[in-house]
Amino acid sequence: MEESAVKKPENKSEKGPKKKGKVYKIIVKVIDYVLIAFIAIIAILEIIGFATKSSNFNVPNIGGYQFLTVATDSMAYDENGNEVYPVGIGLICKKVDMEEIAVGDDITFYAESFGAPVVNGVCTITHRVYEIEYYTGTQNIKDFKCHGINVNSSNFTPSQTQVVTPELVLGEIVGTSQFMGNFVTAMQQWWVVLLLVVVPAGIIAISSVVDIIKVKNTPEAELEAKYGDGNNDNTKPEDPEDPLSNISEEDRKALREQMIKEMLNSKKKGDN
Repeated sequence: MEESAVKKPENKSEKGPKKKGKVYKIIVKVIDYVLIAFIAIIAILEIIGFATKSSNFNVPNIGGYQFLTVATDSMAYDENGNEVYPVGIGLICKKVDMEEIAVGDDITFYAESFGAPVVNGVCTITHRVYEIEYYTGTQNIKDFKCHGINVNSSNFTPSQTQVVTPELVLGEIVGTSQFMGNFVTAMQQWWVVLLLVVVPAGIIAISSVVDIIKVKNTPEAELEAKYGDGNNDNTKPEDPEDPLSNISEEDRKALREQMIKEMLNSKKKGDN
């Protein structure tokens, strides 16, 4: 009586935990990489900001863009009551050639000579250009005449005007963002910057310690089976279903060349 081979059913309960373990490791690695990238971005922005502030009226200049937060209501609403730049919103100020600025544009300029307050080390005003004056007989800009547009502002007066020379202009306003305003305000606090670096770095450190403990508690035989014995012999773990699994790549290549030669010789003999 012949006996047919019976395939042993897979033990799903063993595969489940292994699969979950692999997914967990992938998630942990992804989180680590994201946190490292986040720390790197914060560090790069801080370095660029610190390096450019001294030549830009203490305002960081990142790739020709500056990010500021509105501190007063002089530009909160226009004459028709439409909201423009409410207090707390972020302004995106772009470095431009002075010739690109036209009447009706909003510009940011260094304002110490106009009695503006210093807020977090920055003394700037963002107002609208209502007139541009040129040097006589030329197209060279002498100055911009600016003022706020919110007639209901506590600081507004009919004669409110700033005569701004080009060298005081940081740039033209090209966009706004409430998120950017909150971010800029937060980044001006030293403890926020520290927190953004320390917390991700702490998570990465804890994750690394956990990995080290796991490796330390793993039997040596299991580590060798998984990662090799550390001798760099270019061999792979032995596979029962592959008789060539325990030989090196060089030996595999030599074996393939030998088999090709034997096949060619056999073919030549057959042709003869």
